[in-house]
Amino acid sequence: MLRILAIPMLFLSLGLTACQTSMVRQFDKVTIGMEKDDVLDIMGSPTRTQRFHDKDRWTYIYYDKRIRHEKEIQFFEGNSVYVGEIFQPAPEDAAIAVDARNEQLNKAVDAEIAREIVKHRNDYLNYESSVRGEDKVRYIPQFQPIQ
Repeated sequence: MLRILAIPMLFLSLGLTACQTSMVRQFDKVTIGMEKDDVLDIMGSPTRTQRFHDKDRWTYIYYDKRIRHEKEIQFFEGNSVYVGEIFQPAPEDAAIAVDARNEQLNKAVDAEIAREIVKHRNDYLNYESSVRGEDKVRYIPQFQPIQ
C-alpha cells in the first residue's frame, strides 16, 4: 500500500516543483500603491526589513539561473511607494560626500573659533592694561635744581 502511494506522491511533488513561478515574474506583479498584505501574498516574507526615513524597506534576495537578484520595496503608511532595485542615493547625497562637506564646514567653524579665542585674549589684555592705566601717558615733571 505504501509503495502504491509513494510513486504518485513522487510524481506529484516533482510536478509541483516544476510549476513554481520565477521570483522575477512574481516581483513584476508588485506595483506601487499595493498594501503590505498584498505584497506578502505575492512575494512571501522578505529576506531583510528595516525602517529608514519613516519608510519600511523590505529587501528580497533570490537567485534566478545562478544570478543573484536584490529587489527592494519601500512602504510609507502601509502602501508601497518604491518597487525596484536596491535604492542608491545620488552621488552628491551619498554618505561619503555628505561627510566630506561636513568636514569642510567643521574646519571652517574650528578656524572661526580659533580667531575668536585670539580676539578675546587680546581684548582681555587690552582691558587689563587700561584698568592699570598702562595705556595712559603719565606726566612726570622735570624739576630744576634750586641754586
